[in-house]
Amino acid sequence: MKKHQSTWLPVVLCVLLAAFAGYAFFRHAKPEPYAFFVAGHTYGVPDAESAGIYPPFKTQFPQLKTSEVDFGVLTGDVVIHGSAEEWDNVDADLAELELPIYFAVGNHDMRDRERFVARYGPTYHSFEYQDDLFIFLDSELTTGTIQGAQLDFLKGALASGSPRNIFIFVHRLLWVVEDSPYRVLIPRVNSVLEYDFHNDFWTQIAPLLEETGAPVYVIAGDVGVSSKMSLFYDEAQNIHLIASGMGGSEEENYLLFKVTAEGAVQIDARRLDGRPLDLGVLAAYNLDYYTQP
Repeated sequence: MKKHQSTWLPVVLCVLLAAFAGYAFFRHAKPEPYAFFVAGHTYGVPDAESAGIYPPFKTQFPQLKTSEVDFGVLTGDVVIHGSAEEWDNVDADLAELELPIYFAVGNHDMRDRERFVARYGPTYHSFEYQDDLFIFLDSELTTGTIQGAQLDFLKGALASGSPRNIFIFVHRLLWVVEDSPYRVLIPRVNSVLEYDFHNDFWTQIAPLLEETGAPVYVIAGDVGVSSKMSLFYDEAQNIHLIASGMGGSEEENYLLFKVTAEGAVQIDARRLDGRPLDLGVLAAYNLDYYTQP
């Protein structure tokens, strides 16, 4: 994937190109190693007027530019109000990275859905890269339930071939449902009032992901504000459930994914304050950790 050198064009072009990538999946003769970052809730602290990307995250930009990162993903709540000025500021900040940037939209981003679509294109789409499949979902269409045309799109994308890995980006933690063990996480997500905790993830979506047989990474960004969790990792069959975000929590962070030429995936959670994780590794922030007394 080429790294565009223009200012705001990487954000616009990469989203538009991905949106029209279609369902065809093509294997590379010899995949190469690559890396990408994922950052959630990048407007930062709630109720604080943001002029663009959360400043503590912006301090990580020099490191990201020297880490051989191929592209980045923002998993929602990139802006607060969805105004044109906010998006202009975001575009200007992200242009400093000189990387393609992709969005999985959050509830704040969709306060003006028409403006977002006009600037960046459809809110759910997919593309393939180095024999892996990348899917972006819009959890704001029906408060977390993937249905109708978006569900048809997801089924088509998953049936498009035989990827080594599948990465699915979404704002809400879709797996946090009342009638599941993950219900204990309900008070720990950022936007509790915005959720439908009776969605169809475990009855409709998870079976589709299991049928692929590939490792599936579902990465959400609606965490990270003060008093909420900022990291989560768990596994269910072949599905890796991951949440990461920022916004004032002690361990606010972003994720760096590294994929080897053979398709092995390494995930590094990096705190914005530069300190090591309290629990040492991402995998320690699992369901057992959040259910212990």
